[in-house]
Amino acid sequence: MDGNQAWIAMFRRIPADLHHSLALGLTTGSEIVVQRIDKLEPDFMIIRGRLAGTQDSGRVVLIPYSQLTFVAIQKNLKDDEVEAIFGKGAPVGIADRVLAVPAPSDTPVPESSDQPAPGEPAAEEAESAKRSTSQRSALVAKLRNQLKDPK
Repeated sequence: MDGNQAWIAMFRRIPADLHHSLALGLTTGSEIVVQRIDKLEPDFMIIRGRLAGTQDSGRVVLIPYSQLTFVAIQKNLKDDEVEAIFGKGAPVGIADRVLAVPAPSDTPVPESSDQPAPGEPAAEEAESAKRSTSQRSALVAKLRNQLKDPK
């Protein structure tokens, strides 16, 4: 299923009485408040709504699915309401992390030293983190100085 078909399938699950509770996030950072979904075309959707933060309700808006980043339901829904719309999913939590751990094998694990050898990914990541921290500290110091001495 391509991305557009996934969006269409998701929108078709949402009951019409919740359309007025939807907010659509766009790649531009804008948010569209939906009043009603009129049509779901293969490459775009046609809605009635308004740009968040405005009073211009009832506008017809055509939104390409490729511009969508998220859909939010702006109404508190109980768990059973969410399950009725989207189905019951597997619980997310510690069990998922435990299941993701590979089973122990009979192959002995070589002992490692506390210090990774230079050039190994762990050493490179640690060095990169140190650089990021020092750059961040330098930026914070520069900003503090600018705030103390406004021009």
